[in-house]
Amino acid sequence: MSNDHTVPRMYLRRFAEERRGEWFVRARRVDDLERHFPPNIRKVAAVSDFYGERVEKFLCMIEKGATPVFDALLDAREGALPAYWPVDNEDRAALAWWIAAQIVRTTRQRHRLVHLAGDSHGDLALPKALRSKAGRDKHVKFIAEHLAKLAFIVFNRPWGLGFSTLCLLTSDSPVVVINGHDDPNQLLAAAFWDVVLPLDPHRFLILPGRPMRRRGRAKQRDHLALLPGGLSLALNSIIFEAADNQIFCHPDHDPLPHLRLEGPRLPTPWRDDDPPSRPEWVFDYGVVAFGHTIERRWLEEHPWQQGPDASAS
Repeated sequence: MSNDHTVPRMYLRRFAEERRGEWFVRARRVDDLERHFPPNIRKVAAVSDFYGERVEKFLCMIEKGATPVFDALLDAREGALPAYWPVDNEDRAALAWWIAAQIVRTTRQRHRLVHLAGDSHGDLALPKALRSKAGRDKHVKFIAEHLAKLAFIVFNRPWGLGFSTLCLLTSDSPVVVINGHDDPNQLLAAAFWDVVLPLDPHRFLILPGRPMRRRGRAKQRDHLALLPGGLSLALNSIIFEAADNQIFCHPDHDPLPHLRLEGPRLPTPWRDDDPPSRPEWVFDYGVVAFGHTIERRWLEEHPWQQGPDASAS
């Protein structure tokens, strides 16, 4: 039986701190934000036999291909926004496959699929082991049918690499399709709406959707972005609303004290606590010129706590 990670450890490590060779993240349940706990990334966002060994190995291959791209973008010495942008086609493909995999592989995606298939309602209750296998098989079929198509859509969209002045959350659904996250047609939603992914506590990737691209020519091609505090608050709210069970942040980069997560989360019709309405967002941001960067010290220092604005060069 495999221990399948629904959120890759190589990704969560960017939101974790090292303690004696192990990596720990700060986690909260979406229904209990007042309390946090420090799980090892080996043990969080992991479900026994969730996909099966073959699918888990294939997803690990995708993660292995994307890891050097994450490293090149986030560890660049020249600044928080790297000179290595936009990426070449080989790296773009590796990251597109990773993003597509993260759309299809989550626990939230499985809840959606099983609900649409009608397995959440019925006259006879299936044994737990059989329910798990039925859900996995539908999910694995969905992954097989959609992964390559989603990767192609992601590859061909314009990408924005950005810096957030406020620390960022991530979650057990780290890639968010804004306004279309649980759409029945996941391919169409990923092609039309904004897609966002926090990369670490201060960097993010955004694929502007068609409405945003109509409003700004600069967003019709790859670009760099800078989010002030207000937009960073909105981005964290978007991430929280799409989380399935848990949100995560770096222990030294916790934005929760600065957030007011009071609005409704995305509907969850597969649960009894389905909210009465769904949030909708018009998300826009400023584009900065290629070659613009942020001093790397602002990845650790927080201007809203210390006073001065982050300086750019």
